[in-house]
Amino acid sequence: MAIHNVERKVLFVLNPISGGINKEQFKTQLHTICVESDLVFTIFETTGTDDRQKILTKIEQFQPTIVVACGGDGTINLVGQAMLGNGIPMGIIPLGSANGLATELLISNKLEENVNLLFTGKTIQMNVLQVNREHFCLHLADVGFNAKLVQEYDEAPGRGKLTYLWSFLKTIWKKEGVRSQIRLNNRQLRQRTEMITFANARKYGTGALINPNGKLDDDRFEVCIFQPYPRWQLPHLTWLFFAGRLHHSRYVDIVSTKTVTVSLARPQPLQVDGEVVGEVTEVSVEMLAEKLPVVVPRGYDAG
Repeated sequence: MAIHNVERKVLFVLNPISGGINKEQFKTQLHTICVESDLVFTIFETTGTDDRQKILTKIEQFQPTIVVACGGDGTINLVGQAMLGNGIPMGIIPLGSANGLATELLISNKLEENVNLLFTGKTIQMNVLQVNREHFCLHLADVGFNAKLVQEYDEAPGRGKLTYLWSFLKTIWKKEGVRSQIRLNNRQLRQRTEMITFANARKYGTGALINPNGKLDDDRFEVCIFQPYPRWQLPHLTWLFFAGRLHHSRYVDIVSTKTVTVSLARPQPLQVDGEVVGEVTEVSVEMLAEKLPVVVPRGYDAG
């Protein structure tokens, strides 16, 4: 494997508990590939305690030319927060369960290809959202149905596709709308909603296209508003999801904006980049001025 770049100093930030991957085996393989590629590298493992500040300290000490998030969407979000504004590009090695942003960016799950991509790929300037002034979002955030599904899955005793399917069926059976007030683009909408998605990207880790016309670098994001729909419409909506035609559904409105505020009649779970962050009655989302440089395959098209 050949990596063509003079600067080869890499900080790998590894989440040791992400996904179901054996991290000792991963670290052995990563070490071998990096040595063969003549990289100067170090691996920092997160602990769940003050990780953002520790990553910042490690960056200052090691002075890497690229920082690589090794984990799922939560790990990528954490590393992105630490790097926002410093100009150092971020790479991604997907090790999570869903790997939503990596799927969006067409990043392989093969380790050797991932390491090679750090120096043979291209860098895009990705937009970043801020949710309720405290949570950063690189991929997708939502309130309502999907957040309930994530919450149901997180609380389930098992993992895997069957557990996800069971969680989905339980969530769809209990689904209900909530009165919502949505303020964006000098407009105010009042309607019942089952889910509102704040989409920086286009699709979930499953490949479902929530935001068919979205772009990661266009200085806007999309608000995808799902109105209550009869359960018998679910197969058709599912087809529209995966066919990239969701914007043609009469139950879905998709609006581009730079800011939005949502008021809900009763508390709803809110998820940001795959993590449920609590229940809320108010959600505000804005696009930050700073962008995050991210290394992606040369064949990737941001929009």
